[in-house]
Amino acid sequence: MQIRQAATDITELYAPQFEQFGLELTGKGAVFTGEVANDRAHGRAWIMPLSPACIVMEHFITPTHDMYLAEYTPEPYACVSEVSAPTLTCMPETGITPANLKPSHGPWPNNAVCSFIQDSCGEELSPLFAGELYHSRSVLFLPGYFDELEHRYPTEFAGIFEAFAEPWHEEATSAIYHTLRRINEDRAQTVGGHVYMQGIVETMVAELACSRAAHKQARQAADTRVSITMAEEATAMIERTLDKGRHVGINEVAERLYTSRSKLCATFKAQTGESLGAYIRRRRMERAQDLLADSALTIAQVAERLGYPQQAAFAQAFKQYTGMTPTAWRSKHR
Repeated sequence: MQIRQAATDITELYAPQFEQFGLELTGKGAVFTGEVANDRAHGRAWIMPLSPACIVMEHFITPTHDMYLAEYTPEPYACVSEVSAPTLTCMPETGITPANLKPSHGPWPNNAVCSFIQDSCGEELSPLFAGELYHSRSVLFLPGYFDELEHRYPTEFAGIFEAFAEPWHEEATSAIYHTLRRINEDRAQTVGGHVYMQGIVETMVAELACSRAAHKQARQAADTRVSITMAEEATAMIERTLDKGRHVGINEVAERLYTSRSKLCATFKAQTGESLGAYIRRRRMERAQDLLADSALTIAQVAERLGYPQQAAFAQAFKQYTGMTPTAWRSKHR
């Protein structure tokens, strides 16, 4: 597997936006911080790059007047975030559809935790309103983060990037929530802060992958059980109709099982190794053999009982299947 190198300097995801407020970040160990208090906004921000494809960051920005924030996305990225209500409100303006929204209990009313993928590459304008607190505590991932994991652990992290725009199961949502709760500037700046942040983010990603895999496996097991049941019900229905002396076709079986012909045929073949049409033909001919050998029915009556409109059609089908005419079969097996 070839690992895709990050095409984007991850600072491009946040630095241009902060610059519009006049907020500059300076390094202090592994953490970059900055404050602003001017005629455009008041607030502060901090970020910690964990790798060339992942950062944790937090900002508190209150504009002093209504404005439009130009946000440029050079390539898609995935994100989990705890956001204030004003931040959540402006997301659709930048092409973001939050998934997995969960109310959060923090110092700001109407905070929410969510995940999303920002795939509207290019520049978007987001309206900001004076006096509103735009807060976000986030973990951002470029696709290369998951490419690297997939390279190190083949198949374990496949599809995780795309999953950030999909509903998470409860345990995954809980992992996201508790990870974001543990991200804070004070802990980032203490001894071992970088290792700590890297550890909780990797643990969260591992929990997301584990949850997704577990539910995928459960879905597959459920689908298998449904498939087995469908094949068994189809088989039983065919046997019952033969017992009643009539022929049943694939369309009728599908209709009575409330499924489509194509799904029924695919499921039956997957579960039995035999196509449904071949099974019906085989059981029809096997039942014909039984009737010819063990009953007093005439050949015409056998043909009628098995649903053949004419004796000649039955005789042709029987000879094609057994290599013998019905009369020859009866003579040989009686």
